[in-house]
Amino acid sequence: MGFLCGLLASLAFFAFFPGLPHVIDAGAIVVSLVVGVLTRWACLVRWERRAGRE
Repeated sequence: MGFLCGLLASLAFFAFFPGLPHVIDAGAIVVSLVVGVLTRWACLVRWERRAGRE
């Protein structure tokens, strides 16, 4: 849910500032999505390991 809110907030920000979208291209969006997915996966694995210890 937090990731989706962050994605929408960043897209809304660049929609209101039309001079800035040239900074972000399709490759940067794909990379940010991949990094977000990997980070979420790493957090879930860590939480599962911690829950297993207790």
